[in-house]
Amino acid sequence: PRVAMASGLSGYGDKEYWDERYVKSGAKTYEWYLKYSDFREKVLGALGLDSKNEDSDVGEKKAALRVLVVGCGNSALSDELAKDGFTNVISIDYSEVVVEQMQKHFPELKFETMDARELKFEPKHFDVVFDKGTLDAILCGSDSARSAGRMLWNVHKVMKPGSKFFVVTYGAPQSRLNYLKNRRFQWDVTHCQLGTRHLYTLTKNVRQRRMMASGSGVHL
Repeated sequence: PRVAMASGLSGYGDKEYWDERYVKSGAKTYEWYLKYSDFREKVLGALGLDSKNEDSDVGEKKAALRVLVVGCGNSALSDELAKDGFTNVISIDYSEVVVEQMQKHFPELKFETMDARELKFEPKHFDVVFDKGTLDAILCGSDSARSAGRMLWNVHKVMKPGSKFFVVTYGAPQSRLNYLKNRRFQWDVTHCQLGTRHLYTLTKNVRQRRMMASGSGVHL
């Protein structure tokens, strides 16, 4: 069988591999990479919703943001975001198996079966997008460069001007910036390392790209 023959990392780019894995794992959550708590402060800081924000309506601002989680898998990220006040969250994955499992596990949340490379949402729809490992999985599959470009272009398309795209990956800048900084994309890229993982924050429609060091990361 195709899935059984997948070896090493190559299976991570195969939908059948994930379907089979989710069937075996059952309806329980699993974190491949960082937990939300590991990068929460970076997210809130980038959104202007951290402890430095003295507004009393931070909760209202969180609830008003349209949030998309691409390639959600069986991560608890969507639930953790909702508990943190981001209540307008939609999570997608191309595996019908895991979408059904997650919807049963978190009935109050919204999950949809959808391929991140073919998003069905209206353009300029979301304020915040999260990817925790999806880009990495795509880069393990066949025609990886083209597939990664399609995913990033689809995300770029559904982001509002000024919106944020948070990418959690094991890929260091030398292996990810060639994808993230393609001239097609009108976003500014910042990077910080969190243990053995990397967090890239992409802000749409920031025209000037520059090199500078800051406390929150490095502008690239």
